[in-house]
Amino acid sequence: MSALTLVHLTSVGPDEPPATVEFGPRLTVIYGASESGKSYIVEAIDYMLGATKLKPIREAEGYTHVLLGLRTGEDEVITLCRELGGNKVDVFDTDLRTLPSSAPACRLSVKHSPKADNNLSRHLLKILDIDGRRVLKSATQGQLRTLSFRDLAHLCVISDTRMADPRSPILASGQNTTAPAEKSVFKFLLTGEDEPERPAGASDVEKKIGRGRIDLLDQLITETQSSLAIQVNELELHAQLNRLEEALADATAANGELVTQRFDLVERGRVLSSQTSANRERAGELRTLLGRFGLLRQQYESDLDRLRMVAEAGSLLGYFFREGPCVFCGAAPEYQQSGHQLAETEDLQVAVAAEIRKTTDLHADLITTMEDLEEQLAQLEGEHAAFTTARGTLAAELSRLEERLAPLQEDTKTLLATRSKIQNDLALHAQIQRLENMKATLSSVTTAPAPTTLDGIPAAELADFESTVREILTAWKVPGDNRVTYDQKTAEISVGDRPRSSRGRGMRSIIHAAFTVALARYTASRSLPHPGFVVLDSPLLTYREPDEDDIKIPYDVVAHFYRTLQDDPSAQVIIVENVDPPDDLSGQATLYPFHTAGAERRGFYPS
Repeated sequence: MSALTLVHLTSVGPDEPPATVEFGPRLTVIYGASESGKSYIVEAIDYMLGATKLKPIREAEGYTHVLLGLRTGEDEVITLCRELGGNKVDVFDTDLRTLPSSAPACRLSVKHSPKADNNLSRHLLKILDIDGRRVLKSATQGQLRTLSFRDLAHLCVISDTRMADPRSPILASGQNTTAPAEKSVFKFLLTGEDEPERPAGASDVEKKIGRGRIDLLDQLITETQSSLAIQVNELELHAQLNRLEEALADATAANGELVTQRFDLVERGRVLSSQTSANRERAGELRTLLGRFGLLRQQYESDLDRLRMVAEAGSLLGYFFREGPCVFCGAAPEYQQSGHQLAETEDLQVAVAAEIRKTTDLHADLITTMEDLEEQLAQLEGEHAAFTTARGTLAAELSRLEERLAPLQEDTKTLLATRSKIQNDLALHAQIQRLENMKATLSSVTTAPAPTTLDGIPAAELADFESTVREILTAWKVPGDNRVTYDQKTAEISVGDRPRSSRGRGMRSIIHAAFTVALARYTASRSLPHPGFVVLDSPLLTYREPDEDDIKIPYDVVAHFYRTLQDDPSAQVIIVENVDPPDDLSGQATLYPFHTAGAERRGFYPS
């Protein structure tokens, strides 16, 4: 699973020097005198993780924004920037430690919304790869909701008041209505599994709506029953339908032969129509050709008449005009050879005779072609007459067949109409049954009791977690019986035979701290969801010599407490305390002394 690491917390203002603390990768201890801003750091971290407000302090005057650097599981550093008193968080993709001067990568709302992406909660959950996971919302209704980052924040950022609070570390709000969701979040961290869907009990509003729907369904059932055409029950309708189907089968068998004959006649008529159309189309083509060939024949005959006239005219010209310019070529007599006009006359006669023979041959071929076309046209006309007669015969046969089919078709039509009514009534009966089923379902919902038992944490996982808490208490040298048990019904943690709530402030604080660290260690060892860091405010402040009624806590618990956390790589731990840590911790952890002997700083904010 992905995890987050706190890099730094910085407060900036336009004319103020930055106030910052940088957190170590494992253990960071911020200690010193009271009123130096130590608890303010814890509250500011929580504020940057989505808390609604940050209590103002006098030292913060002039500062306008808080920056929180986070290292993601991909070893990238992002910076959350939130204005003091604002409800928006700007996200920068860099390690920012000054007042922003450029636009952020995105701006997010502080308030969680499962229906929108632009909020801080879902942005952080996506980094942790647990966005959209479901937890219980209500034990009485069995309703679910999506996980919010604030569900996790109270399990890893512990204020000084919550540290010693008698209330269970799991129950942050103290409200009975939110206790199921807080227990469900703890179960999710120990198992990594969403809450399963459960049948939800009906609320008073849902019951009222259900009764209204039942009344509406009663009205629909009555209206549907009035629409029935045949007032018999559903079984009788099915019997009538079976009888109709048999009658329709008999009618279909009786007129099946007639229908086949009719189909054959129609098919033959279609073929005749196609043949007639082809006949008429071919006849039209032949008439067109004959018309054009007739014009060509007239042209040939006219050409032959003109050629004969030219031949006669040429003979006359050669006979009468023997002196003077040549009538054929226009040559003067002195340029003509002897017998010139006679030769020209003979040449003309030869050319005209050749053209007459050519045109005569073409004319003869055309006459032959036209006679062939006229013969084809006559055959087509004969075929057309035969087709017309055949179509008339087919029409008469089809008419007689229609007369035989009409009564059968009328009977079939009546049977089909009756079958349609029965089928419609059967559909109405089916609709009535569906409405009745819906009514029965609504009735059971409005009267069904809400679920009373919910799935708890599996015994094996719970035993492993209890063992982890015990190991941490033992490593810290907390005296007494350190056997740990968790009551899933009350969310109470008991150490030995005593519930945490019955212990003194010192033991309540150390048990709360052990629970928080154990949760981080348990999830890390099993790759389960967890933010990846722990912030504890004053887990050791109330340690002192107990009275005779409590267990005596040895002084070396503090040393073992810090040493164990320093050697534990499972999570980043930030401790805020009044008392000084052991001397041998220097050089192994990141230390910030505030307003104490040898301290360079008076507090979080500069003097």
